[in-house]
Amino acid sequence: MTALFTLIHPLVDGCSVSVLVAGGMTWERVVAYNAMAFALQLPVGVFMDEWPNFNRLGFFFGMGMTCAAAVLAAIGYGGWGILSMACIGNALFHLTAGKRILETSEGRAGPIGLFISTGALGLMAGQAWVTKAAAICLWFFAGLLAVFVALAAVLESCKRKHMNECIERMERGGKNASILVLCGLFALIAWRSWAGLFASGLSSRGCVLMMLVGAVSIFIGKVVGGYLADRIGCWKVVWASVFGSIALVFACDPSWAVPWLSLLFISQLATGPVLSLAYDRAGKRGGFAFGLNCLGLFTGSVA
Repeated sequence: MTALFTLIHPLVDGCSVSVLVAGGMTWERVVAYNAMAFALQLPVGVFMDEWPNFNRLGFFFGMGMTCAAAVLAAIGYGGWGILSMACIGNALFHLTAGKRILETSEGRAGPIGLFISTGALGLMAGQAWVTKAAAICLWFFAGLLAVFVALAAVLESCKRKHMNECIERMERGGKNASILVLCGLFALIAWRSWAGLFASGLSSRGCVLMMLVGAVSIFIGKVVGGYLADRIGCWKVVWASVFGSIALVFACDPSWAVPWLSLLFISQLATGPVLSLAYDRAGKRGGFAFGLNCLGLFTGSVA
């Protein structure tokens, strides 16, 4: 299911960010979007860890809400209710899909890094397209998402037994969290979120080609970082990524295209490894680990 979730991810993000942009990019709406779409995932994740049988329902409910919000926005409805529907659906999808990938892959960094990698592509496409053709963009994203919802439902029914086995394995995994390491990982996630937004702000001043190449570098960095960590160890990749992000913020400039893109790539390597480490230190609780990651992203975005 990891490949399917990876394909669905940019559609969900495209739908939700299109609803945000179509209704107006005021600071109140942006903050509310980030709070509901990111910070909400931690309490939902804790709930899903305690009652894992709701994960499947939350997954489909989340995609359905996001799709419905895009359709309503496309036919002219707006306001806080539609935005909330898109954000809550976005949060449910990310949390339930991320939790399942962590559990079914037994916490490996590669699959979760692959899943996360396509989100930025959806966000970029949603923001770029909706400003030119809002209704067409919303219908396009909603239609594709509806097709994938149906496909996911068919595949999910075929893999129900496997999911039950994963739930049983998760329940046997223990719940002893390493608090100190989790706090350190949270701080690292918040730093990377802030550094990434800082870098994006600098990149936006350049040409469109530079922005596109930057987005591709971020995408590839997240994919490579996860699978590299599975081969050489998570901490090695994490520390390389930390130093790369520090250099990106304090020692480089987008006008130096090759060094900038190289550091941008390196700064994204820790995405999958950090989630893998958080999952392990949180006692194999996928919902808590993924939710903590998203809370860190939200914290870094408002810092």
